[in-house]
Amino acid sequence: MRKTFPPIFVWQEDREPAAGRLRGTVTDEAGDPLPGALVLVSTVRGETTTARTDEAGSYVLVNVPPGQIVPMAAGWGHDAVNGAPVRAGSGLEVAGVDFVLPARSPRPVTPTDLRIGQPVQATSNFPEPMVATRIPFTFTLDGVTVDVGQIYLPPDQARTEIAPSDSSPLPTLFIVYPSRPLNWDAASVGLTRDGFTVLAIGPDGDRGLDMEGHIRDLRAAMQLWVDGKLPIDPPGDNWVLLSGSFGSLIVFPALEDLPSMPPRMVDIGGVSDAFLGVQALYSADLEIPPPYDSAVAALGRPDRDPAFFYQFSPALLAEHLPPTLVVHMLNDPVIPHNQALALID
Repeated sequence: MRKTFPPIFVWQEDREPAAGRLRGTVTDEAGDPLPGALVLVSTVRGETTTARTDEAGSYVLVNVPPGQIVPMAAGWGHDAVNGAPVRAGSGLEVAGVDFVLPARSPRPVTPTDLRIGQPVQATSNFPEPMVATRIPFTFTLDGVTVDVGQIYLPPDQARTEIAPSDSSPLPTLFIVYPSRPLNWDAASVGLTRDGFTVLAIGPDGDRGLDMEGHIRDLRAAMQLWVDGKLPIDPPGDNWVLLSGSFGSLIVFPALEDLPSMPPRMVDIGGVSDAFLGVQALYSADLEIPPPYDSAVAALGRPDRDPAFFYQFSPALLAEHLPPTLVVHMLNDPVIPHNQALALID
């Protein structure tokens, strides 16, 4: 008699492929080790794994996702560098993933054709009805006429000629707005109520999505101020750099290259970790207004070019930032508030 047996099904739980490890060194161009340098890999969704180098410039990066990845390394005062693609995972360790970081040497900015406009009266009803003196200025950089510069003076500091004024105990507020400063005219006027002078710039429309161009415009405006070519006192050590929202994508990449590091900063609803921002695109219902929605999409993929995303991620180098006040709404529909938490963590 022939016996038959019922089919047997064997259940095997899906397992994530084993992570791998990278090992190597980070040095400068002279071959000297760079202690504290950052080594990072990212997934396409912006999930990162990081390590820091020791005193000998050596690192071991664990939990490296399986598959082909592009590692990067960065250090303060040096350019961030992408390494060659490597294949990790399966519990294996890939050794000899070394980096040589060139010293940071930004392309110089040379603004020309500076034009200071005539002072005009600007008004605001917040926090109370008031008037300030607004002075526009324009300059040319890299063939583009940058016409977004505005200076706001409290009534007791208003002047009609380009000349330094008496020193004020209050810091000057250098504000990088996320759009043209005239869109924020009332806010700038309101900030002069207590005697603050405001120097404001923002992205120039002719630059479009050229982030490097916007960053260079900021550096140029700062250079004009430091050189005493604007109708306010040069910065000295009594000023605050303030940015918010997408203005932070201009400010933070420029910090190392500014002619003067800000003594203090204020970050209002800014981006502090571009990798975290990519994660939010997959996990959060965002309401990013145009044209910034296109700007986010144009950033590319963090797994292929992590060094590019790093420049928009000051949370990864927060120990080098000046004292910073961080302000962020819990229910921000454009930039999630976990960006603030990443910066202060």
